[in-house]
Amino acid sequence: MKQKHSKQKVDLSTPFTRLVGSKHPIIAGPMFLVSEESLVVATCKAGIVGGFPSLNWRSTEKFRDAVRSIKSQVGSNPYAVNLIVNKSNIRQGADLKVCLDEGVPMFITSLGSPKEVIAEAHKNGAKVFCDVTTLEYAKKVQDLGADGVIAVSAGAGGHAGPISPLVLVPYLV
Repeated sequence: MKQKHSKQKVDLSTPFTRLVGSKHPIIAGPMFLVSEESLVVATCKAGIVGGFPSLNWRSTEKFRDAVRSIKSQVGSNPYAVNLIVNKSNIRQGADLKVCLDEGVPMFITSLGSPKEVIAEAHKNGAKVFCDVTTLEYAKKVQDLGADGVIAVSAGAGGHAGPISPLVLVPYLV
């Protein structure tokens, strides 16, 4: 006897999806020089958060153009800009201003103190998730008001992290 398959919609609603407004509880991680405009738009249209680093564009002006273009194509689907927040990023202030001016809905911070980004983003109603490599740093960003953390561990695309994700994630939870 042939079984009929129903096309039931599966509810993937989670605290994360409700917080950021995505259909699925997934972030397309911001990859340097890989997460370009068409990839971000496609991921957003698929119902996940499309992430991209501000530094993928060689100037703040080109970054602003990209944010405007992405914003115009994704409608109400959320996207996230990754800002490097350490002192080596000479564009940090200018790129943050672009994000605030353009109403970026979500930030992912990396490599430094996210204090300014959290404060300014929250004034605009945006969410801020911070890359963390240890429980100590997770607690610091929580105290600063981060909306969530992203566990960055050994093997995370060449990024820092002293331990395996199999150890770090349960440790943070």
